Amino acid sequence: MPITDNKNYSFSFSTIDINKIDPSPYQHRKYFDEEGLRELGTSILQDGLIEPIIVRPKKNGRFQLIAGERRLRAIKDYTDMTSIQAKIAVVDDLQARRISNTENILREDLSVIESIEATIGIIDVEMGEMPEYLTVGKTPLERVHKLLSKLDSIRVSKDRGSMVSKEADDLFHKFMEQVELIFKNLPKPLQWRSFLNNDLILLTDIPSIVQTASVKHGLAGSGC
Repeated sequence: MPITDNKNYSFSFSTIDINKIDPSPYQHRKYFDEEGLRELGTSILQDGLIEPIIVRPKKNGRFQLIAGERRLRAIKDYTDMTSIQAKIAVVDDLQARRISNTENILREDLSVIESIEATIGIIDVEMGEMPEYLTVGKTPLERVHKLLSKLDSIRVSKDRGSMVSKEADDLFHKFMEQVELIFKNLPKPLQWRSFLNNDLILLTDIPSIVQTASVKHGLAGSGC
């Protein structure tokens, strides 16, 4: 019987065929340590799956993964199990993105790049409920970076006592309160200006080859 938790979506628990689960389009994790997956598979065989994966129902009896790709991969690749315990959530695309990004950012073994990407995902989902925000850029990274950069520039001008245009002042008042609220309520709260100046730079100013190496080798950072 479906029930509703404090996230305001209906869900139920079931054991489902792993071959009926499609990958998540919202997964930020790009590399998985095979030895770690092997150890996780062994642990699941010995002790069972402590925490179920999260999926949502799709057409034709299939499911789309929302959270738990590492657990699913470990079972698929390193056990002979054909089914997995799952929390089946009845959610739309926006809620699925929110759950996926929140689950990702809370994982202890997420690389700094993946953690920043997950944070961007959460900000983009929340800000996306304001239509004007979606015109700021074409991608989540571009939108978040441009918006925070504009807010920072306007705040600096205000702090210096400089004149700002009515358009800039309107933008500041329209978005500032929402941005501060989002950062305050992140799974790991951050200061938005610190995120802009210390974290986003890793995606906007560092070559992609360095980003890839950072993710692959699990390099950590201080920002997230």
